[in-house]
Amino acid sequence: MNGEVLRLEVEGGEITGELALDLPPGTPAAARDKALNALLTARLTEIAAARGVVLSAPASSYAFATPGKDEQRMTRFVVRGRVEGDRLLPARPR
Repeated sequence: MNGEVLRLEVEGGEITGELALDLPPGTPAAARDKALNALLTARLTEIAAARGVVLSAPASSYAFATPGKDEQRMTRFVVRGRVEGDRLLPARPR
């Protein structure tokens, strides 16, 4: 599956971002999560390490699909996380 991280920013103890993933109709959740993990794991691990924390969940847990597709027919995801104690936790979009 094709995909790219469009933006990943850190402000204080919060991480925000966006990514696009080419998900054909009927893609199983396990395949989607595998693709999200491939795109995000290294980047989120690097961000967490720079803050002296660890990921509390698989990288796919930090990505939340937005409705519809973009102009390239890719599914967009928002990426959200927050630091609590010694962990980086997934955070639902507001």
